[in-house]
Amino acid sequence: MKNVGFMGGSSLVELGSASEMIDFLSFFSKRSEKYEGNEISERLYNKYIKLEQLEKLDSIVKDIKLALSPDEDKYLNYLSGIEKCIESAKVFYNSWGIYQPLKVAVTDAPYYIEDKNRPLEKYDALGPNELPFWLR
Repeated sequence: MKNVGFMGGSSLVELGSASEMIDFLSFFSKRSEKYEGNEISERLYNKYIKLEQLEKLDSIVKDIKLALSPDEDKYLNYLSGIEKCIESAKVFYNSWGIYQPLKVAVTDAPYYIEDKNRPLEKYDALGPNELPFWLR
């Protein structure tokens, strides 16, 4: 079983199994609805977060973290992982002028290298009924 997590900028945060990530992303999707975060939630699950969406995602994550109930503490590492990758993506872009997007990725070697090097056009070409790369 492959481990998955978040990738962004020069950071890679391993968080657990694909089924655990699906559980988190389901939680995140429900919680982000009130912030009009449906598009961001869908992009996080299926593709990658665009540069211009980072600030909104950061705001949503901070708000969700503040509102976590004790039985939702299991999602704190996921939310913190997103924050780490947002910050890393911003620093990388500001330092080098290259956007290394925030996305869900396989974190096991050598698979994470494929996810890191996969052109964004391949993500953009994914159809609505295709599995995201991290679930393949």
